[in-house]
Amino acid sequence: MSDRELVLRVAARHQKRLGAARWDGKIVGKDFRLQWSDATWSLEELPQKGKKKLKIADLQNPYYLGHADAFIPANILRVAKVTPSDTYAHVKEKIKDAMLAAAENAISKAPPDKQKHLEYLRRQEWYEKEVYFTQVMPEGMEAFTAEGKDFTVKVEWTDFKAYSPNSDFQQSDPHYTLYQASAPTAARKLYQLLKEDPNALKSIPWAKFDEWMKTNKIGYKIHFSQWS
Repeated sequence: MSDRELVLRVAARHQKRLGAARWDGKIVGKDFRLQWSDATWSLEELPQKGKKKLKIADLQNPYYLGHADAFIPANILRVAKVTPSDTYAHVKEKIKDAMLAAAENAISKAPPDKQKHLEYLRRQEWYEKEVYFTQVMPEGMEAFTAEGKDFTVKVEWTDFKAYSPNSDFQQSDPHYTLYQASAPTAARKLYQLLKEDPNALKSIPWAKFDEWMKTNKIGYKIHFSQWS
């Protein structure tokens, strides 16, 4: 793997960690969700009745490294012509073909002595894997923040996080207490509970939050700051 390819893979992983709020656009079909930024494409097979394993894939975009305008996501989409009626497999093929066309465009326009160094543009591939369906957020289940009496909890389909109100990240040695979902199933349970009743935590103080989760059979784990 070349240095350029390694940079692209690292950029794509960073984009996934940042989460959906940082994506520049999205197209959703019956069985797929396609999202993109200047650095990467993300394609997910959406949850479907009776399907336990789903495919997710990432494709790095060399436009992130300052390459030809042909790699601008809007231009790739113009060539790919992805529509909501496409299937996951069709979208994967369309984007790959459009990216290959962009690579040919970039290489052909480069000076002859530079073309060999751009060969890696032809090797961009989807990195695909299968995951259990609980790891893929159904469309419309975006993250939200719920308010407790003296704390907040960020709730996602596969995770939740709540910091104690006396946590302090401004000190040279930050200190905190963090409650986090013990598993995606625990996160889904809290997500659904708070979606149905957004005010369920309004009267619950941090000191009683763990007790409230135990009463509602929501699994959680505790993280504490570590002093250096």
